[in-house]
Amino acid sequence: MKQYDFVHKELMKSTKLNIDYWLEHNFLTFKWWLIIALIIIFWLIFFKLVNRKQLPKVLFLGLTWILVASNLDGLGFELGWWGYPTELFPIYPKAYLFDYGLIPVTYMLLYLYFPKGKAFFVANVVLAGGASFISEPLFRWLDYYKAYHWHPLWSFFIYMVLSYLIRWFVEKVFKGENSLSEPV
Repeated sequence: MKQYDFVHKELMKSTKLNIDYWLEHNFLTFKWWLIIALIIIFWLIFFKLVNRKQLPKVLFLGLTWILVASNLDGLGFELGWWGYPTELFPIYPKAYLFDYGLIPVTYMLLYLYFPKGKAFFVANVVLAGGASFISEPLFRWLDYYKAYHWHPLWSFFIYMVLSYLIRWFVEKVFKGENSLSEPV
């Protein structure tokens, strides 16, 4: 327990350091407000474009993306693979803009407009490529994201695999839902 207490004390120092950095360099800055604005804009675009009949299934897909993206994001941050010089909140450092805005919304729209087959594959390649090779460098340049031990090619493959796994999971859950409503 003595060793854990030492680790905990060091983690609290790190947390305080991050909060101090955030208060001085992030909170209420233009970049901070831009995060909030972009999250709101992406979700407004989504609700404007979504077919209300497909809303439960597509929102479930988005929620699944949020859970997966935010957990993988936290893992990568904790392992020191990347960091966020500009953050929405200083606690649980994450890319809220990406994990709760850009990623789930773009993948929900992809699923909505390209639900399966070759169109789904091509749309995935375009989206994964754009996110990995355009967005990541852009957000690095804008100081929202900093890669330490990470290559965009790895992101590309992860986006591709996750897109298929999450789509499969959602289809499985909603296929099961239909069988539950049928009489026995």
